Amino acid sequence: TENVDFIGWLTQKTHFFGIELSNLGDTHRYYIPQRDTKEGAGSSGLARMPAAELEAAVLSQLQNIIRAPNLAVEIAERAKTYDSDIDEAKVTVALRQFEQVWAQIFPAEQSRIVQLLVERITVSNTGMDIRLHANGLVHLVAELSP
Repeated sequence: TENVDFIGWLTQKTHFFGIELSNLGDTHRYYIPQRDTKEGAGSSGLARMPAAELEAAVLSQLQNIIRAPNLAVEIAERAKTYDSDIDEAKVTVALRQFEQVWAQIFPAEQSRIVQLLVERITVSNTGMDIRLHANGLVHLVAELSP
């Protein structure tokens, strides 16, 4: 088994380091707790996490946040300070397009969007906490707005 540096779209935002393990032609991506890499395996009490599972959980949480019913009003109010042409209708359309846009863009662009939205992700034995950048959704809406 060979360890190779892996830069997944969450690597910069979690207390996990991303790695890629190759064994007999199969490639498996994992996030390993940073504490384990600094203090030794098992010191964090958390297992390494398959990258696909962690990334899917983060994306699911982001989609739930974006679907929140009153979010469009809040984002429209904040977005007006950046662009006076943005209104609640444009914000609603942009937020509804997120999942379709996400499915069509390259991983590098997905990574850029996650960097724009997410300040930090903390994973514990009891769950996951995602802290968003204060104006990340405002900037995303501005990019997605027609």
